[in-house]
Amino acid sequence: MKRISLQMLILIMTVLLFTGCNTYTDEGAETYQVNNDGAQIQKINQEYTSNSYNQTSRIHVDENAEDQVEMLNEVQSATVITIQKKAYVAVVLENGDTDGVPGDLKEKISQQIKVTDESITDVYVSSNAKFVVSMTDYKEQLQSGRPIVGLTKDFNATIEGNFPGSR
Repeated sequence: MKRISLQMLILIMTVLLFTGCNTYTDEGAETYQVNNDGAQIQKINQEYTSNSYNQTSRIHVDENAEDQVEMLNEVQSATVITIQKKAYVAVVLENGDTDGVPGDLKEKISQQIKVTDESITDVYVSSNAKFVVSMTDYKEQLQSGRPIVGLTKDFNATIEGNFPGSR
């Protein structure tokens, strides 16, 4: 009986030891990796590296570009997310139009983005309400500093839905 008690005590202590050593806390952690159907996401100063369409991309919220776009009189608010040399811009227009952004305004927005980041070659702009909500959600997720499972897949689907052939 004493032998069984000693074995049980050792077993319980071993389980507690491994459980205590395996406690996860993200406090102060700098790098995360998540694997979701081949997508890898790493936290790198609120930028995320992802493997999508067999290419490596950096998804980044560009607040400087947002500020520049919001300085335009026709724009109430903007969300700008960049990936490599492309910028995706969701705008809420002062006139409340969700049907589309006029060509001249798209050109102004494109110029503002390219002035802010000279590496940007393509700018895609939409005032579609669903796109604005999605982009705002992606921005909040990226700025949360936590790994987001499925972010790349969802983001790519949103971009393909709004700008077919842009990838």
